Amino acid sequence: MLVVTAVMKAKDGEAENLAKVIKEYAPRFLKAPGTIMYEVSRRADNTNIFFFYEKYENDKALTYHSSAPHFKDMFTTLKPCLDGRVEILMLNEI
Repeated sequence: MLVVTAVMKAKDGEAENLAKVIKEYAPRFLKAPGTIMYEVSRRADNTNIFFFYEKYENDKALTYHSSAPHFKDMFTTLKPCLDGRVEILMLNEI
């Protein structure tokens, strides 16, 4: 099983726009084949920071996720809201 974590930081004044886009797209990711979990949270002490926790059955499911048209659409929409790069960790569950 593959685990992906990601951290995104919204520009000042853009956190609610970022949250809106994430909420719009998240259900599509949950329906993708091989997706086990797709959760997004915000830091309690800094609501500009978003934390993604995702689980996939295998490499094929992760490849599908990252190549889906709605994945690309979401990042195109999110890009103007982001402050810096998205930090991503790819992990193997033990």
